Amino acid sequence: MKFSRWCVAGVVMWVSTSAWCDSVRDCEGKSTKDAQYLCTAVSMVNPVICDQISSRESMFFCRAMVANNSYACDKIDSPVKRQSCLMAVRDKQRGAMWAVR
Repeated sequence: MKFSRWCVAGVVMWVSTSAWCDSVRDCEGKSTKDAQYLCTAVSMVNPVICDQISSRESMFFCRAMVANNSYACDKIDSPVKRQSCLMAVRDKQRGAMWAVR
């Protein structure tokens, strides 16, 4: 059970930080449902979609990515995942501020 959660969380964080989705159509090609939900939520800027993600920590990661702030990262229990979330939000904020992608 814990191994599957680690795998899902790893995939979700890897997919979310490796490349941002341009449209919802890009999300259909993601390998897992959680990755598809994350991609869809970020591309549509809709935090309600994040509630469908199976893992609690991945759900908070998704909410942080949609909201463009790190408040949801503080609810993540794992220090490593929390730091990854904070770095991803920081990178997204820098990209939005400088319009560099």
